Amino acid sequence: MKTQRYTPDFKSLCTPGQSHNKENLLSQLIFFFFIGSAAGFLWEVLIFLVKEHHFRNRGFFYGPWLPVYGVGAVFLYVLLIKRKKHPAAVFLLSAVLGTAWELAAGWLLDAVWNLRYWDYSGYLFHFRGYICLWSALGFGLAGTVWVCFLSGFLSRLWLLIPRRIRHGIQTILLLLFLIDCAAALIFPNTGRGITF
Repeated sequence: MKTQRYTPDFKSLCTPGQSHNKENLLSQLIFFFFIGSAAGFLWEVLIFLVKEHHFRNRGFFYGPWLPVYGVGAVFLYVLLIKRKKHPAAVFLLSAVLGTAWELAAGWLLDAVWNLRYWDYSGYLFHFRGYICLWSALGFGLAGTVWVCFLSGFLSRLWLLIPRRIRHGIQTILLLLFLIDCAAALIFPNTGRGITF
């Protein structure tokens, strides 16, 4: 049997720039994940600084990120970016999708690790403390600002950075995040003002 010496060039099957666009999209989504995670961390830290005048490293992880916000940012961007010219629809969908994600994440943390990182039991229209009306409205507002205004601006800024530097930044962040994941899976971040 004759062995084949030549391997076809599969890149020629793609339209020009198609693989580059997919790479940029993946890079952009990873960037959005870390931006959302860091913004969520800052938001939660600020809430506790204002309420209790103490720094609290909120969430399951130890690093300066809350992945539940990062996944939410990517999720809302992917699902709603084509609707960005309709802020009212983005608001309603962000409220529904964000609330569904918060309910799923809260239930999963509670069911798997027996941990609660938030409790809305004292709030209006809550469901088992996982979700409430105020958080739904917050998701609607945050999702509208994110999808309709911030994501496009931040994406343009990100793509201005040379590709090699972007890859270096993402590689370092992903490695740190994976180390944090391993640590948190063994010893989740818990304590006063962190878990309920």
